[in-house]
Amino acid sequence: MSPTVVILIGLASQGCYGARQLVQWIKTERAGRVVSPIGYWAFSLVGCCFMLAYGWLREDIVILLGQMASFYVYVLNLDYKGAWRRLPAAVRIPLYLIPLVALGATIWRAPELVDRFLHNPDIPLSLMIYGTCGQVIYLSRYAFQVVTSMRHHESMLPPTFWMISIIGSLLILVYGIIRSDIVLILGQSAGIIIYARNYYIGRKLTKRQH
Repeated sequence: MSPTVVILIGLASQGCYGARQLVQWIKTERAGRVVSPIGYWAFSLVGCCFMLAYGWLREDIVILLGQMASFYVYVLNLDYKGAWRRLPAAVRIPLYLIPLVALGATIWRAPELVDRFLHNPDIPLSLMIYGTCGQVIYLSRYAFQVVTSMRHHESMLPPTFWMISIIGSLLILVYGIIRSDIVLILGQSAGIIIYARNYYIGRKLTKRQH
């Protein structure tokens, strides 16, 4: 596949991720508190599908593993919102299988991908490890989000989620800059401001409650 098409797929993903941030930010500002709208998770799910394709075409195992881990978090939150179950089974089942297919394809090509990870002439191993650490930190935000949501039996975005988002996003942004990956650069640089704004609002409300 041509590099231009690959970039367009990546930009489509970041377009979805940008849209989710815009939807969440607008609704948060209107409500005066951090909210977790259906649109945030719906755009996340679509963007994740595009990013899985982008990671596969780029043969970037860091991106692939990160998107596989987050996919079902998006599904869980859509389920909390009651949106997932409203989708027809003919839509839900293929969507649910996408990460499993990606995982199977990754396992099938594991030796090749691992060798590329360890001996990529274009990317030093130290950079790959750094990028992986950035993804792990960025994705760990969902652990806090899921635990908080399960405790309250509803989809929530706590302040800790946004703080980890800022840290992880900065790390991935540096990774994208070093790799000259315009998709990662655009996606992460746009999100940091919104993450910071949500963290500020969330912390302010938490202090008021105490």
